[in-house]
Amino acid sequence: MSINSPEQFERLRGCGMIVGKALRAMVAEVRAGITTAELCELGSRVLAAHGARSSPPMVYGFPGDVCISVNDEVVHGIPGDRVIQPGDLVKLDLTAEKDGYHTDSAVSIEVPPPSADGKARELARSGKRWMRRGRGIAQRTLAGRWSAKCGGAGFMWCGNLGATA
Repeated sequence: MSINSPEQFERLRGCGMIVGKALRAMVAEVRAGITTAELCELGSRVLAAHGARSSPPMVYGFPGDVCISVNDEVVHGIPGDRVIQPGDLVKLDLTAEKDGYHTDSAVSIEVPPPSADGKARELARSGKRWMRRGRGIAQRTLAGRWSAKCGGAGFMWCGNLGATA
């Protein structure tokens, strides 16, 4: 997707803000006893209330509006009747479209109370640590060159558009 004007950037940012609202609403409801289908329905309602729709079903035929993975499921879990348990690590991954603009964000939450072995917490910390390292390396090497090249061609680099939970 190429963004060529401030108006286009604002539309993209607006979609990112909707994704952020949906993720924050779902995070607030992550608890033992809720199903992944219920979390998905909540995210779907927030998108619809703001005139957005989930991208994966529309683009790829994915069977849910939110990819919800639990514990050892790495990514793109299909929402269903799975009941969230205390100590679970729940990953919410949401991609949405509004007015032809698509944005994507994800968040991981450890369900209280934490597991006695601390595996979910350590997995989340480890993932975050390695993501930061990888992002730092990419920013120092690729992003600077890529951004300069794109900027010289009349494009702009779009970082986080406000969708983090």
